[in-house]
Amino acid sequence: MRQSELDFTNNLRQASPYIAQHRNKTLVLYLPGEFISNLKALQQLCKDVVLLHNLGIKVVLTLGASPQIDATLNRHHLTWQTHQNTRITEANHLPYFQETIGGVRAQVEAAFSQASAEQKSHITIVSGNWVIAQPKGVIDGIDFQHTGTFRKINSAIQNTLDGGQIALITPLAYSLTGEVFNLNTRDQAFAIASALSAEKLMIFTSADTLLQLPKSLSLTETAALAQTPSLAIEAQRLLQSALNSGRKINRIHLMSQDMPSALLMELFSREGCGTLIYTDRYHQLRRAQLDDVMGILNLIQPLQQQGILTTRTQASLELEIDHYWVLEIDHRIIGCAALYPIDANHAELACLAIDPDYRGQSLGEELLNAIQTKAKHSGIHTLFLLTTHTQHWFIEHGFIEGTPAQLPKQRQAYYNNQRQSKVLKKSL
Repeated sequence: MRQSELDFTNNLRQASPYIAQHRNKTLVLYLPGEFISNLKALQQLCKDVVLLHNLGIKVVLTLGASPQIDATLNRHHLTWQTHQNTRITEANHLPYFQETIGGVRAQVEAAFSQASAEQKSHITIVSGNWVIAQPKGVIDGIDFQHTGTFRKINSAIQNTLDGGQIALITPLAYSLTGEVFNLNTRDQAFAIASALSAEKLMIFTSADTLLQLPKSLSLTETAALAQTPSLAIEAQRLLQSALNSGRKINRIHLMSQDMPSALLMELFSREGCGTLIYTDRYHQLRRAQLDDVMGILNLIQPLQQQGILTTRTQASLELEIDHYWVLEIDHRIIGCAALYPIDANHAELACLAIDPDYRGQSLGEELLNAIQTKAKHSGIHTLFLLTTHTQHWFIEHGFIEGTPAQLPKQRQAYYNNQRQSKVLKKSL
């Protein structure tokens, strides 16, 4: 089999669990105006959204248009004010907003028509007055005039999604009294995803913003990072929006607007290519089951080959699986550890391993804490471990160096003198 064929089959195998997980789920996607102005990127993105639709994913597309609106106002020699990084929309500017946003919407619809025709899908993309707006009001003595905020979303949008159509939402929305308001569509995307309890919110942003953010963040980590003084304003606003609106959205993905293919990589690969803010538990820590044996083997075999871990066979793991705990992400075992009782007061920690792709995220510490908690609840007073390579890490976590002679007699009989493992112990 050629390498290209192997790559294809391996990628398809990796993507297949995610395809199954996302089917019939709702995804809200935010496209900034800068992205839409790149015709090549827009056409590629539309092809990918058509693909998502064909895989059974319900898509709500929210459009930004700030650079296009700026260009229109400048062309007509009009100036505007901002307050709190938000544009103040004057009544006499509204016709230019409507003209520009209508053009942006037509551009997106045309790109979708082309993408649908190429894939012979004939998907309908539909705009509607689903979003109910309200005035932003007067803040710090500044009247925002026709700048509005999200009030609620009409439940009829669900009928559109259930009917197999893509919902398209622009920055213009209307109040119940018929007034027209200009909304910040990224803030609107957060509000819509929250109102719809969307499985995912996918946001394209600048590559410079992503450079300041790690690969993944919990809400707790997001709150801490948002207070970092050196963080750029754009990154701070994104993180604050996630904190304000993210608790009803399972996962928020931030992607570079310079990478239109980032959408598929974020959805269908383990590593992704942007930043993930997870409001659900991104990884699961649990007791191991027989179904986990092969996953544990795949994790520890490279370490066994390097002599870092002692050899464990499939048969031995199956017999001892009740002693193991695992960390799992999307049905993939990324960490494991075992707790073996020695006697009523002593136990051994063994086989602690973390997938190299996930190191540096304190997952080893989380596993160690889980093992220690289990040992304490079982009445264990002293925890032992044997290691040939990682004694410094364990010493940093409260273990002290001992000798083989300090092991309980039942364990001394199995000490391998050829490996010359370091003996570490910790009082619980």
